[in-house]
Amino acid sequence: MIITITLVVILVSAAVTVFYYTQRSTRSSSPLIPEPVLSTIDNAPGTLIVHSESFMNASPIPSKYAYCGGDNYSPSIIVENTPANTESIILLIYDPDAPSGLFYHWVVYGLKGSRVVLPEGSSENTTLLQGSNSYGFIGYSGPCPPPGDKPHRYVFLAIAVDMDTGTWPPGLSPENVLARIKNHVLAYGYIYGTYSR
Repeated sequence: MIITITLVVILVSAAVTVFYYTQRSTRSSSPLIPEPVLSTIDNAPGTLIVHSESFMNASPIPSKYAYCGGDNYSPSIIVENTPANTESIILLIYDPDAPSGLFYHWVVYGLKGSRVVLPEGSSENTTLLQGSNSYGFIGYSGPCPPPGDKPHRYVFLAIAVDMDTGTWPPGLSPENVLARIKNHVLAYGYIYGTYSR
């Protein structure tokens, strides 16, 4: 009887371990641009140049910009090489590796200019048009992966559109923003950073 119970416990434990690592493996191989983001920008060229003074592309994001274990400052983001007929720029920051699926950390719209510069801490700017994130807040909320997880990737995606998004109300969800700009995308570009705790 004791041997049977022990065997069951071992088998259940093994099954849980296999499931856990399968899920981690699946998440770590998720695309940087998942649906429904991809379906919105699919036919546009990836010609926007995106960079940051806060971190290098494909490198760790300093904890200063994290929601968990950091100060939750929004990092600097610079967008260049916008098409001539661009009316506005949208910025989306998301985690494609979140356990619950695609997780949005920041959405900004109504950005103007051939070169857009968001300095560090721009989320505190009350004139900036910001949507709601997956935490349920309006504005920026930085990385907060589960403790012990492999580093999650955080994608900073800029999208140039041929419509004026500066007239939209604040607080729109990322899904709403993506639905509004579908068939209006001129170009996109992105960088990503990693974070773990």
